[in-house]
Amino acid sequence: MPSDNTAFKLIGQTIGGCQIKKLLGTGGMGAVYLANQVSLGKEVALKILDERWAAHERHIEGFLREARLAAKLEDEHIIQIYDVGTDRNWNFIVMQFARGENLKDRLRRGPLDVEEALSHIEGVARGLSAAHSHGIVHRDIKPGNLVIGDDGIIKILDFGLARLEEGEKDKSQGQFMGSVAYMAPEQSEYMPVDMRTDIYSLGITAYQCLAGTLPFRGDNNFDLIIKHHCEEPPAPSVIRPEIPLTVSRVVLRMIAKDPAVRYANIDDVLLDLKLMRRHQLPAAPEPWSRRPLNPHPVDMSAIKSEELYRNALKAQRACFVDGRPVAPMRELLPRMGVVYRASNEPELVPASFLEVKAGERRVPLAFAAMKHFELRDVKGDLEYAERFRIFNHSERLVIRIKGQKPLSVVEVQRMFDLLEALPAEIRNIAVALEPEYSAMGSDIRWVVDTYNILDKRGCAFTLIVGSMENHTTFVNLGIDSHIRLELELERTASISLERLKPEEPAPDATGEDSGYVKAEGEPDLTPSAWALVGQIRELLHSGEPVGAARAWRRLVGEGLDRRQLHSLGDLKTELYNALLAQGREAFEADDFETSTELFNLMIDLEPGRYEGHFYKGLLLKAEGKMEYAQAFLTQAILAAPDEAELFYHRAIVRSRVDDLEGALRDLDMCLTHNPRMVNAYYNRAKLHQRMGRQDLSKRDLQMYERLSGKKATRSTKAPATRPPTKAAEAE
Repeated sequence: MPSDNTAFKLIGQTIGGCQIKKLLGTGGMGAVYLANQVSLGKEVALKILDERWAAHERHIEGFLREARLAAKLEDEHIIQIYDVGTDRNWNFIVMQFARGENLKDRLRRGPLDVEEALSHIEGVARGLSAAHSHGIVHRDIKPGNLVIGDDGIIKILDFGLARLEEGEKDKSQGQFMGSVAYMAPEQSEYMPVDMRTDIYSLGITAYQCLAGTLPFRGDNNFDLIIKHHCEEPPAPSVIRPEIPLTVSRVVLRMIAKDPAVRYANIDDVLLDLKLMRRHQLPAAPEPWSRRPLNPHPVDMSAIKSEELYRNALKAQRACFVDGRPVAPMRELLPRMGVVYRASNEPELVPASFLEVKAGERRVPLAFAAMKHFELRDVKGDLEYAERFRIFNHSERLVIRIKGQKPLSVVEVQRMFDLLEALPAEIRNIAVALEPEYSAMGSDIRWVVDTYNILDKRGCAFTLIVGSMENHTTFVNLGIDSHIRLELELERTASISLERLKPEEPAPDATGEDSGYVKAEGEPDLTPSAWALVGQIRELLHSGEPVGAARAWRRLVGEGLDRRQLHSLGDLKTELYNALLAQGREAFEADDFETSTELFNLMIDLEPGRYEGHFYKGLLLKAEGKMEYAQAFLTQAILAAPDEAELFYHRAIVRSRVDDLEGALRDLDMCLTHNPRMVNAYYNRAKLHQRMGRQDLSKRDLQMYERLSGKKATRSTKAPATRPPTKAAEAE
């Protein structure tokens, strides 16, 4: 580490065209300063190699390697490199100055909110994905190398330990590279270091962000190394119960000691993080079948950790030098004396860890299950995680979701925890939405995954809705095609379709005092709701439908009833069509980021219309995500089963995943609805040819030639039915 005298004496000097203003920090191979880049008048971070290291050419090369590697990376989650060089005797790197708070400093105030933590973990994973795509491993991911910008975006600092991945030929095997508290086991032994090393370090960081503490603690670095190799940490949920067990599963898989058990790559981590953010179940398996939530820790009292580690390292080195297979330390150390501390605490599994509220008492789910679901001698309902109430009816268990707001990311994951922990004897479960619950597009995803969880265990599942609007939403989205859907109207038994029509509003008793004279036919809304309606109209008039859609969400949150929302149907349609117009324009311009946002807003605004699902399916198809594309196109077909183009594009998707029979059925449906869709004949001919049906292929090619006026050849590409739009692009 540079000395303070060396670090502070440079303040005020100009190096590499940058005037140094103050010292930001020291560590690794040099010091980092806040500086002003004179030529641009811009604040930058200036990193200078300490003069003690600069005495050796290899250290200079290692220092500058950081810049050369990091300069290749362009991602909003990675600090950008502006310049690198030598000025007099000073070797420097000019970097982007990230205004914000170091994650290490932020964690001194305690753990992060679960959703905030997941957001930052995903941001770092995105940055690592960019690095890994260039074959670059960071090797020192930790809170001290991460900065939360003033804009909320987290950025990765310091690729000083990074190097091109060399796999089995990595010469750093057995050498310390990184911070021990966050260091993957293979970094302190004679085993290959690869991109999964960064996944481990990110997992340790994620653990600390969520739980507020590190998974391993020791009196010295050698204690920590032993624990990294041999000790299974408690699930983060045990330390902080509000963390869903599904989130713990993801973190524990990231810090698996065996790299083969970890995520195979950082993109798989990103997928699980996205699934949770999208209200879906992560793919990470439950580890509780192999270990409890609170496994036994290593007993360090009788261990000389340094001696034990060095002996294990010598044994590995001997095998490494002789070219023999090297056993990992997680296998060597237990044979050399590592033991585990006995505990009087019972081993925790999800059913004994999750708590429900019975009256004024909180009890483990396992105890409540015994009383509630077997003996049936406890009256009343149970509360779970604030928004869930559990009722045990004679024929089934009902989980009611309280409140109007859609479930948050954490609430959805906690519900998954409950479903997975319920006794296997329960064979019939229903989830009920209250009448005031506002169903959104995200609800479809957790409903489907709830069905998948229960179907896997052979349990029947029913979705109960308490409003006609939600019932229609789920029917239009095709939920009832494989999930039992019930409309519950016991509390409003006299409800009818007639009562859902707009009624003449009752006279406003306060209208005279408020000074507002309502025009004929206008709905009866509160002043705050009227203000939002005016804002929506103004934003639409100025061509800002995204802002209008967000204002609509706030309007719905005002607690409007069905009659009031129905009376605003024309405004909702105008908003949807404005989003659709801008979304199409962005899609045609290949602006997928903008069009994705617009199509997502359309789906949330009106999930019963097909256009949002259709264009979202086309986006996913363009990105090569065929399974997701097929799902969205299927939702579009359920909403508009007479649209030929929807069947056409789903046929293309199915053909790309080798579902030839499904693709053929879709093209048949496409031509049933539009017999003059030329490219459908051409593509059906290609399908018949792939399936060995030459006569049928020849017939469709003849029809294509007759309708298009072109001669079909092997290289012929079918013309688009609507040439100006990508949606009708020939495949």
